[in-house]
Amino acid sequence: MSEHKYLQLASQLREQIQEGVYQRGQRLPGELTLAQQAGCSRQTVRQAIALLEEEGLLARRQGSGTYVRQTSVRRAKTRNVAVVTTYIGEYIFPDILQGIERTLSQNRYASLLFATRNRVDRERQVLTELLQKPIDGLIVEGTKTALPNPNIDLYRQFESLGLPVVFINGVYAQLPEAVYVMADDQEGGRMACQELLDRGLRRIAGIFKSDDIQGHRRYAGYSQALREAGLPVVDDRVAWYTTEDRVDLLEASIPALVRGCDGLVCYNDQVACQVLELLRRRGEPVPQLASFDHSVFSRISPTPFLSLANPKEQIGRLAAEKLLNMLRGRRETPALLPWRRESGPVRTTETSTWGNPVR
Repeated sequence: MSEHKYLQLASQLREQIQEGVYQRGQRLPGELTLAQQAGCSRQTVRQAIALLEEEGLLARRQGSGTYVRQTSVRRAKTRNVAVVTTYIGEYIFPDILQGIERTLSQNRYASLLFATRNRVDRERQVLTELLQKPIDGLIVEGTKTALPNPNIDLYRQFESLGLPVVFINGVYAQLPEAVYVMADDQEGGRMACQELLDRGLRRIAGIFKSDDIQGHRRYAGYSQALREAGLPVVDDRVAWYTTEDRVDLLEASIPALVRGCDGLVCYNDQVACQVLELLRRRGEPVPQLASFDHSVFSRISPTPFLSLANPKEQIGRLAAEKLLNMLRGRRETPALLPWRRESGPVRTTETSTWGNPVR
């Protein structure tokens, strides 16, 4: 049985309460009956009921049973949607936000923008404020999505208030039922590494971000491509960094990481450019690079490198569409969007466009 079974059962009961299957003041079936209906244990039922008690939807009465406390906690419609990302004006975010804002405005909704700077304390501050603001829903890029998140209770409060949430770029493992829109990062990691393998490279290193789930999935794809090629995944050829230590950690680790390697998969274009600048300053050979996001960094780099294109504006547009559908009472499902290889000079098959190969 899944460890998240109680969350699934709580979600089912929450929907039944909000849809009127169970009315205010009505007694729920007993634990044994609910367990038999859901195909789970009584302990799972108790956990689900405890969660809905915390949300204010249910109340247990000693010796009597569990009763519906309220059937609807939806607030008045405001036509405001909160959009929370780690950053706003940097890197790929303007394109994502453009897709969100355009879709919302076309449907006569206004967007309220907030940034967490990829800090869980800032995320908690923003979410706490938003619970008091007049909004209809939330589009959010989670903070440090590869780590256990201390703010899950706040996301549960949005759910109990009837405020739909759509995640972009990543999602927390603690919210298995969440709706999200993001790029297929595992397949992207496999594609990036395969591009280097197709050029005859065999000693391929990788740099990945450890505190966001995108980094883990890109690493999974990178290691999958190596295994499928019959090559080992060598720990000494993989470096991990976090939001806070990227510059200093990579500055210290890049020279040893790429020594003897002919290829390198970078977490994103920012990392790729840092690698190129460091090796240029040191006068060291540059391995062929494959990266992600096809951002301005890759397009203006004096040393061209392959960068897979992220459907940035499409992620924003689709996330907004899903949220609007949820506001209309429709069920929505997660979406994974494919990475693509853009046309242009970075796609040429000539080695010279990739930088200087390791000798």
